[in-house]
Amino acid sequence: MSRIRIPVDELTDTIDALKEIRDRIDNTARLYKVGTEDDVGDSGLVSGVDNFDKAWVAGHEKVQENVDTFKETSQGIIDSFTETDNEAGKALDDPA
Repeated sequence: MSRIRIPVDELTDTIDALKEIRDRIDNTARLYKVGTEDDVGDSGLVSGVDNFDKAWVAGHEKVQENVDTFKETSQGIIDSFTETDNEAGKALDDPA
């Protein structure tokens, strides 16, 4: 019989790191928060900055989705193997 080792502690640390990444992305400054159109200059530059900012935000949202998916998947692995391990332990302890 082969043994399966699931690095639960390492996965838990990874989940914590993913939460921190998510928080950092949420706290990233957006260009629209930097100043007004008067601060930026001509309307072409304003439009370019606005388009860049929208693309930047969309990219961050995609990264956040991927982080959330990986976090949920990792938590599912931890939960499934912990439950299976607990059930196997109970079965071994049960003198049925």
